[in-house]
Amino acid sequence: MIQHLWTSAIIVVAAGLLWWLQRSYFRHYPHKGSLPFYLLRVMAQLGILCVALLALALNWGMPKEGLHYVGHYFLDGFSVSGVKIIPAHIVAAIIIVALLLRLVEFITRRLDHFLGMFSLDSGARYSLVILSKYVTITLSLLIGIGLAGVPLEKLTLIASALSVGIGFGLQTMVNNFVSGIILIFERPIKVGDWIQVGSAEGYVQRISIRYTLILTFDRTEVFVPNSEIISGQVTNWMHSNSVVRLMLPFTVEHNANLDRVKELLVAVAQKHPDVMQDDPSIIPPSALILDVNTNGIVVYLRVYLRDCNLMFNVQTDLRAGVMESLLAEGIPVARQQQDVRILNSQLEPLRLTEAEAGSKT
Repeated sequence: MIQHLWTSAIIVVAAGLLWWLQRSYFRHYPHKGSLPFYLLRVMAQLGILCVALLALALNWGMPKEGLHYVGHYFLDGFSVSGVKIIPAHIVAAIIIVALLLRLVEFITRRLDHFLGMFSLDSGARYSLVILSKYVTITLSLLIGIGLAGVPLEKLTLIASALSVGIGFGLQTMVNNFVSGIILIFERPIKVGDWIQVGSAEGYVQRISIRYTLILTFDRTEVFVPNSEIISGQVTNWMHSNSVVRLMLPFTVEHNANLDRVKELLVAVAQKHPDVMQDDPSIIPPSALILDVNTNGIVVYLRVYLRDCNLMFNVQTDLRAGVMESLLAEGIPVARQQQDVRILNSQLEPLRLTEAEAGSKT
């Protein structure tokens, strides 16, 4: 009895040590969260538990014939409702699928570097890599299903069940899936584009089958379903080019020298290196009077930039330069004006107390 207890303790300690080793290994696994990571981790944990349980069973008197039966059912399988299940084939299929998926990740990374040698933009390269990844993942899963011994007629039953599920509650998921495929092929947006979808505005970080990841300017990540991008209105600042127009308003007083104001605004824009000057496809920097109100005359500075990513910095530079030029020329910037009417009938005399009246005198 004491010997069995000591042996059981050794088995438990050995199993705990193996469990700790596998946790340490998967804690430093290079691709956490991927499907190979979960498959390999589950197989390792199940293997440790099964071996520990068998060792404990043998230690406490399970006959060797029992181990023979376990091996027989594991290798030769058993039947459930006319379906033959072979655990050894299933385990081998899971291991092979995990290794194939790990190989797919390696190949897709190498493919991205290889396509970078050609004159392809990042969006086209990303689409090719994603398509190759999903095709190879599908082939890997089909290989695993074949190794597991799943008959083809059972796959038709699974497909029928999925069609019923789609009809009842998976329409949104299928819609996002189809929309993701459309985004990859048509490429209305691509990775790195500056887009706006509803209230979300930022750079596209990833286009998956189900959603598109947008990194906003305040560094938050927004997951937008692909169906919203396909069916809704999307503003893409960088679809065909990155050129953007800026209209910067400046309000001067009514008696200001407008010709001199326009000259100053255009001169500031012409000095900026990021403002397009002589491109025949755009209008050169110009000053336009588009509004006159009670506060003053609104003069707009119209410029074009080659790169919309520089829009905020260029706006800051132009506004600062124009204000310095106007102040240097003695041209004041108009301030908001407001008329206040005081009605005599609503005025009341100020009544002071005796103490306040004495202090006033």
